[in-house]
Amino acid sequence: MAMNKSSSSLALGVTVMPEWFQAEGIEPVLDRLQAVGATALVTSPYLLEIAPDGEGAREPPPDGEAGRVRPLDRALWGRHETWVRTAPSLVHDLRRYRGLRYQPSPPGELTHVHPRLIDDVIDAARRRGMAVYLQVMAASPPGYRVQFSSAVDADQCLGPDGQTHPHRVDKNASLASPEVHAYGAALLRELAERYPGLHGLRVDWPEYPPYDLRSALFDFSPHGQRALQEQGVDATDYGHRLTRLLGAWRQAAQQAAPLGAAALRERLRDAGWDDFFASGGVGEPLWASKRQSVGRLLNAFREGLDQASGARRSLEPQVFPFPMSHWSGFDWASLGRTSQAVGVKLYTMHWPMIARYWARDLLGATPDPQALDHTTEALAQWMALVDGPPAPGQRLEYPPPDTPHPVGAQAQADKLQQAQALAGAVPVIGFAHSYGPVDDVVQRLDIAIRACRGEGGSGRVWINRYGYLSDAKLARIVGLVRSYGPTANWGGQA
Repeated sequence: MAMNKSSSSLALGVTVMPEWFQAEGIEPVLDRLQAVGATALVTSPYLLEIAPDGEGAREPPPDGEAGRVRPLDRALWGRHETWVRTAPSLVHDLRRYRGLRYQPSPPGELTHVHPRLIDDVIDAARRRGMAVYLQVMAASPPGYRVQFSSAVDADQCLGPDGQTHPHRVDKNASLASPEVHAYGAALLRELAERYPGLHGLRVDWPEYPPYDLRSALFDFSPHGQRALQEQGVDATDYGHRLTRLLGAWRQAAQQAAPLGAAALRERLRDAGWDDFFASGGVGEPLWASKRQSVGRLLNAFREGLDQASGARRSLEPQVFPFPMSHWSGFDWASLGRTSQAVGVKLYTMHWPMIARYWARDLLGATPDPQALDHTTEALAQWMALVDGPPAPGQRLEYPPPDTPHPVGAQAQADKLQQAQALAGAVPVIGFAHSYGPVDDVVQRLDIAIRACRGEGGSGRVWINRYGYLSDAKLARIVGLVRSYGPTANWGGQA
């Protein structure tokens, strides 16, 4: 495996959700993290327990049903797939949220049984010299975990036809909603003060996740329409125009997809696809309105954190890579004002799923399998998720646990380099996912490490998530990380 000879040091962090500290114990988990060279960890402010089948939410998350093929590598209380329910790790001070539309979850039995779990994790990690973050959802109140949301109808994202999208993967509310901004700012401030040993806060999905085409065309909610109007367009007329375009794209795709990926791309271009997505094209008012909303959200979060007592905490959003971050509306320009680093997610099992979900939105719910494959291939190449056409017999779909992720090695490195160019002086942290077969996981982690240690890189990498780090993977990662020399302390002080 080729090694980067850059002089940049490597700092490694691991995402460990609190259930693993509950199930395996704090010290044993920290022992495993330190064995691989981790000097940082992130967890979340909740507690978890097994629920009866069908109650609560599935663990691992189903990722819009495609992810049902993935079990956990590590057994969680003896289970590799299960249903779970949660409770907050703290008893919230409701005075902080007085007058706000959104309120934190009330304490549950777990909250009272384990009132200091997160405190104990922070204390134990800091004794070992490790930096600790808490991760919350940016726009999905109460914000503890990806599968749960209490967003009300008034804050739901809407498409250009004014309708919700019930089959979307994420549960984000409108990022243009002032109520979402206010709740997130209050939550971050409370967490910073309740857990004073924190190095920082990570916020997930401060964007409109473009897992499918319909989600990429958000946001025409009342909040989103106001943001669009600030871009100088009539939101109603613009929504009608996008709805007509979507109809034209669907017609073109359905006619051309049986003929192959190249024919499909040509027909989509003729139907206005490239003109819509091009820089400064028809879609620009939509992307600009999202960036404005995300910028305001991050400003509100930074102000909330800055009002917290104690040391200034690092604020670190984690987002899709380009070009998906362009359609998601992530505001790269706001980073210098608000954030100490930005995480870019190379969650590569999602990449073929995203291309396939976009293809499904073009072809309909039950497309011809060959047409679906052709459309998925065309979109994966257009999104620069692959380095070329798929190999013979390779399908671009959500990979089962024993299948290498069907994405490009160069594509992964390029996306981290593109992100650093977009982020300017703000460090970009590569996020490598631990789902998949051992060799593939190690190779993808190595790609992230080499890219982040390259010229102008931060030298920092997160591994997401501990639940997929089998003992076999941990052993291989130890060897990879040691080949780069001793790991460094985690940087990024606010």
